[in-house]
Amino acid sequence: MTSKFTLLIVLLSFAFGFSQSEDVEVKKLKINTDLDHFAARVVGDKVFFSHNLTTKRGRPIKDKYDGFIYIMYEAPLSDKGEIKDEKPIDKTELGRFNMSSATFSKDGKYMYFTTNQIDKGDNKLKGVETYNLQIQRAEYEEGKGWTNFETLPFCDVDHNYAHPALSPDGNTLYFIADVKGTKGKSDLYKVSVSNHETYGEVTSLGETINSSRTEIFPFVSADNKLYFTSDRRGGKGGLDIYVYDLDSEEAEQEPKSLEEPINSRGDDFSFFLNDDLTTGYISSRRYKGEGGDDLYYFEKF
Repeated sequence: MTSKFTLLIVLLSFAFGFSQSEDVEVKKLKINTDLDHFAARVVGDKVFFSHNLTTKRGRPIKDKYDGFIYIMYEAPLSDKGEIKDEKPIDKTELGRFNMSSATFSKDGKYMYFTTNQIDKGDNKLKGVETYNLQIQRAEYEEGKGWTNFETLPFCDVDHNYAHPALSPDGNTLYFIADVKGTKGKSDLYKVSVSNHETYGEVTSLGETINSSRTEIFPFVSADNKLYFTSDRRGGKGGLDIYVYDLDSEEAEQEPKSLEEPINSRGDDFSFFLNDDLTTGYISSRRYKGEGGDDLYYFEKF
C-alpha cells in the first residue's frame, strides 16, 4: 500500500509539474521595520527592492490621494539572503515620483518598473480621475545610473498597468492590468518584447489562470513556472502565492496554492525564486511581522 501511495504522489507531481519541498525554511530579514519593504529581485551580485520614500526624519511620504510613494533600493548580495548597506538606486530622472515592483534583463541593462501616469485618467473603481499606474522601461549606463526612461506604448492613461516580470529569455513581459475584458479587479497579461525596444500585442493569460478576484505580482522562474499572487477563494489567507507550469501540456492543470510556510494566514505576495530554484524572497504581512510589508528569505524550496 505504501509503495502505491508513493507512486500516486510522484505521478501527480509529474502531471502538474510542481512539488514544494517539505524542508523549505522562511526567515524574516533584519532590514524590516514598520515601513514597507517588498518585491526583492536579484540581478547579478545585487538585490533590488521597493521601499517607502521618506523624509529626513524617516517618515513615509504620501501623495495627495493619501497613497505612499515608493522608490527602488539596491544592496550587494550577502550571506543567507540578508540585505545590508542598501541605498537608493542612481537615476537621471529627478523629482519625487513613484517607482516600485521592478523586473530586470539578465544582463542588468534594462529595468521595467511600476510608476504613475503623468496625465490623469479615469479610475473606474473610485469613479474619479487619478494618475493611474503605468509601466516604464529604463536603461542602465555606467557613470549615469538608470536613464532613458520610456513609458511602454500600450499603457493607456484610463487603465492601470503594473508589476512587470520578464520571462527567463527576456522575450516576454508579464504584468497586471485592468483593461477592458478583465475578469477581476486586475488580471494577468503578457506581451512579446523585441530588443527591449518594441512590443507585440497585449494578450490575457486566460480564464484558467485569471479569476473573478484580483491577480497581482507575476514572476516566471528559470524553469518557466509562473508564480503570482491572488485573493481568490480557497486560499490560506488574504493574499496567497500560486504556481502554474507554463510548459505543462496537462489539459486539467489549474494554478496551485503554495504550502506553508511560503503562504500564511496573512497576505503573502511578490514571490521571487533564484536560478538555483531553491532560494529566493517573498513579501508578506504575516503574524509577528514588523507592521508593514516585510521581506522574507527562503531556502530549500
